[in-house]
Amino acid sequence: PAIYRRFQSLRRPPLVGFILTDRSDMPVPHHCPKLRFVPAESRNPDLVSAAVDGDLFFEDLPAIDSDDDGEGEYYEEWRLRGCDGGLLLLSRGRYALDLAAYDPLARTAVFFRPPHAWRYSSHIVRYSILVDDADASFRVIGMERWAGSHSAVFSSRTREWDMIASSDTNHAVYSFIRCWSDGMPAGRYVYWRSDTKKSRYCKDDEKILVLDMEAMVWSVIKPPIPPGESYCVADMAEHGGLCIVSSKEQCVQLWVRDSNAEWMLKKEVSLLNEFGYLKKLRLEEWMKRVRVLAMCTWSFGP
Repeated sequence: PAIYRRFQSLRRPPLVGFILTDRSDMPVPHHCPKLRFVPAESRNPDLVSAAVDGDLFFEDLPAIDSDDDGEGEYYEEWRLRGCDGGLLLLSRGRYALDLAAYDPLARTAVFFRPPHAWRYSSHIVRYSILVDDADASFRVIGMERWAGSHSAVFSSRTREWDMIASSDTNHAVYSFIRCWSDGMPAGRYVYWRSDTKKSRYCKDDEKILVLDMEAMVWSVIKPPIPPGESYCVADMAEHGGLCIVSSKEQCVQLWVRDSNAEWMLKKEVSLLNEFGYLKKLRLEEWMKRVRVLAMCTWSFGP
């Protein structure tokens, strides 16, 4: 029935686990980082089986024809560039001339290439992927490392790229320093962090480049935390949309914007109080800080 399909579209896929990387400040795709998969604890046998049987290191992708003139494994390896809704966004080789949206559980992939305009600069493009849970379609956003110069959106529905003219971007975008890392999805938004503390060339404050995928509007915001602290962006309608979740020692903080668009601390949760076993973990493993990876929200409203 239609009501069940509608309810299903509001449910996020269950968490199978996390893929960790040693990327640090090494630029991808030139650097091919090592990966480690950490399965989520679950009593659901299907999730446990998915974690065991899934191609989470994307080793079974079929061979494809490519214009890459390189030779050797280094030019053939797939690099992880992003993930959302159960899909992994991959690029192939150090020049990233081939892209793929890969389902590691179903072992199916959609292959495509960067826009022709980026034929000679694809290695400096930063990507993000956003999946529509209602029909499993996806969009890939590409942006040249120097934010605001060129950007484009690929749609799985049309199998085409739509270039975004630079005149359509906000002038504030040009104040964003060159971007070393790929983007992250957050509800209706995708965002790139400046990771200022990791840059040897920039000592500015931390900044976040945000693209509203509904309005297709760029903006640059300054998070209410010092450079180097762990944080992520979240889309929470009940708090006005764009929020920031950060960590301070063993606490998780939720930041929202007030009527003057200024950041205010909405809530702080002590993980040691909420999860008692962490006290033992901290004692045994000297857990001094918590790193925020992402924020997941579920909606079951009408």
